[in-house]
Amino acid sequence: MLLRVKLFAALFAALVSAAALLGGCASVGEPDPQFAWVQWTGAAQPQVRLVPAGAQCPPLEVDGQLVTMHMRAAAGAPSSPTRPAWDASVCEAAVPPGASELRVGSQRLPVPAPQARRIVLLGDSGCRIAPGVAQACDDAEAWPFARVAAAAAATRPDLVVHLGDYHYREAPCPPGTSGCAGSPYGFAWEPWRADFFVPAAPLLAAAPWVFVRGNHEECARAGQGWARLLAPGPFDAQRSCDDPRNDGVADYASPYAVPIGAGVQLLIVDSAVAGNTPLNPQNPQDALTQKQYAQDMRDLTRLAAPPGVRSWFISHHPVLGFAANGTGLFPGNPALQQALRGVNGPVLFPAGVQLALHGHVHLFEALSFAQDEPPTLVAGHAGTKLDTDLPQAALQGASPAPGVQVREALHAQRFGFVLLENTGPDTWTLSAFGTDGSVSAQCKLGPARAFRCTPAR
Repeated sequence: MLLRVKLFAALFAALVSAAALLGGCASVGEPDPQFAWVQWTGAAQPQVRLVPAGAQCPPLEVDGQLVTMHMRAAAGAPSSPTRPAWDASVCEAAVPPGASELRVGSQRLPVPAPQARRIVLLGDSGCRIAPGVAQACDDAEAWPFARVAAAAAATRPDLVVHLGDYHYREAPCPPGTSGCAGSPYGFAWEPWRADFFVPAAPLLAAAPWVFVRGNHEECARAGQGWARLLAPGPFDAQRSCDDPRNDGVADYASPYAVPIGAGVQLLIVDSAVAGNTPLNPQNPQDALTQKQYAQDMRDLTRLAAPPGVRSWFISHHPVLGFAANGTGLFPGNPALQQALRGVNGPVLFPAGVQLALHGHVHLFEALSFAQDEPPTLVAGHAGTKLDTDLPQAALQGASPAPGVQVREALHAQRFGFVLLENTGPDTWTLSAFGTDGSVSAQCKLGPARAFRCTPAR
């Protein structure tokens, strides 16, 4: 009897191994992937994605059963000589509903929670190396994203939302600059690895993610990495950013919803090419953007319409935020305002939108308005060189868009992240954390469209 059991076990193991190989996956003995994570997709379904250690996709283990992972994007040269070759492959597999344990090799991956009660928000995390600018990537004080990620992981979140701009190493470190000497640069895999995946590793292991596209991930910049690694939709040649002739398609994506429980959904908007100036319909590129954004806001308004559902609008560019302009302010984003106003009229956001979340400005901002617009949170301070702080005097009654005035404003020029905690049936507490885990500010968000904020004492 014992021999029969052993033979059956050996046969079963052989069949599993053969099935994995026939399905295009590596055997269980394959080395652990370089990086593996769980993310939400545009189909409101979580996926496991990974960068394998070899050429094949390893199997995903779901509650003790092996599941085939498929090749999302194989390493290789693009179709255009003006875009770099990619020397890393990316694999993917859907997370089955009700899964309670996910593993790849020896790595245990986070399982999506039925309700996300603790949500980490961060954005603009990469180390900026560009002509004329060289952040000290090797200095944890000057570029603290690894510290931010570790501190955020320590809060034990159920979900992480990155508000865009992952990749900043666009140029070589200037000669004689010790703080970034030897850094990879350009738009291929190695800069992505150094700028995001290595420092983010503990936070990738802590919770599933929602990835928002920033302007640094448009096709002309780090779009190839975005399309392969993080984009919420399927990967295909037209949306790969490999060929500039397809950028008019690949630089845009329709809004999508991520349900997080408790009657709340995230509405993700791709604003990668929004820019900072009004759109000119006489310009062909602007006309394309205007047409796409108008359709996006119609789709968003439809997604925000279900009764009893509170929606949080998320885009990289702040619709109603600010950046500093000497002693004054740069207001909002005119392209997104134009699109929202064309669909919703004088009140920009649909009634179902309770909160707006953004990155892009390298500061922390929490803003409420005198009009019936949702409060705005800007969290673009995860590691990229900080922007000039907002002048407090200029914020009093400031207008980020025609007909909208600031009622209350709290802001800070410090590195960190934000934690949103569900503290009641219709109540969320927002805490602004620094790199050392200290809290500099807290805000309360109730059913109404307003923050109640206080600096920490």
